[in-house]
Amino acid sequence: MSAFGKMVPLGFVNKNVRIPSFSKGKASSIMTAETLTRIDDDRLQAGKTVMEILGETKEDNIRVDLSTAIFNMTEQILRSGERTRVSRADFQVEGDSMVFDSRTSIGQMKGRVRTIIFDTNALSGKSKGASASAN
Repeated sequence: MSAFGKMVPLGFVNKNVRIPSFSKGKASSIMTAETLTRIDDDRLQAGKTVMEILGETKEDNIRVDLSTAIFNMTEQILRSGERTRVSRADFQVEGDSMVFDSRTSIGQMKGRVRTIIFDTNALSGKSKGASASAN
C-alpha cells in the first residue's frame, strides 16, 4: 500500500478505493475503503475500510473491518482508535483499538477485547452436530 499511497496527491479524497496486493503472481490481499486521503508525506487516512488477506482456501481468508484507520507508509504500521473486528471462518476478535505492523504481521488490540472461537470441527464436517441428515 505504500507504493500506491505515494502516488496519491496530498489532501485529495479518493472515494471507493480498491487496492489489490500480489505475491508470487497471485492475489494476496485486497483493501477496500470508502475514502482514502493522503494527510502528509508519510500517512494515509482511510474510512470504512475492509482488508481481506487471502489464504490458500476461502476458510483461511482473514477479514479486518475498520471504521477509520491511519497507515504510516514509512513504518508500514496500520492504526485504528475505533472498534475493529478481525475474523476468519473459525474465529472473531473485536477490540476498541488496533495496531498492526505489516512488516512483521504482528498486531495488537486494546480496550474491550472480545474473542469468539467457533467449533472448528464443524468446518471440516467432523463435529457431532455437523452432519446433516437427509429427510
